[in-house]
Amino acid sequence: MIIAYILSATLVKTSLLGLGIVSIMLSILALLIMSINKLHLSTIARRKFKRIFKVALVGHLFAYLGLLVKALLIDGAEDIPAFIVSHLVLHHVLCALVAGTVTYLTLRLYTQTSKENNAA
Repeated sequence: MIIAYILSATLVKTSLLGLGIVSIMLSILALLIMSINKLHLSTIARRKFKRIFKVALVGHLFAYLGLLVKALLIDGAEDIPAFIVSHLVLHHVLCALVAGTVTYLTLRLYTQTSKENNAA
């Protein structure tokens, strides 16, 4: 179970640093680990961790989709500086949003599993 939390924390850190490609690769790796490796997780916890990693993957893919759409809308060389600045701002805002969402979902899962373990 600790491996899933470590992957989630690493994903949050890479997202906050704005490393979108690294975060996408880490999300894919985490999903592969969750599906291939039989970690000591209940099926509910496994499903929730998969959802966390899918949220991060889709969030970062949408950030790059936005970059692609903005790149296609460049009319000339005068639009390039505005494109770069707007991409940096939008990219970091979306990465922070993904990191915040992953943090919230992970903390919520941790508190739920802690309550279940204390009750048992």
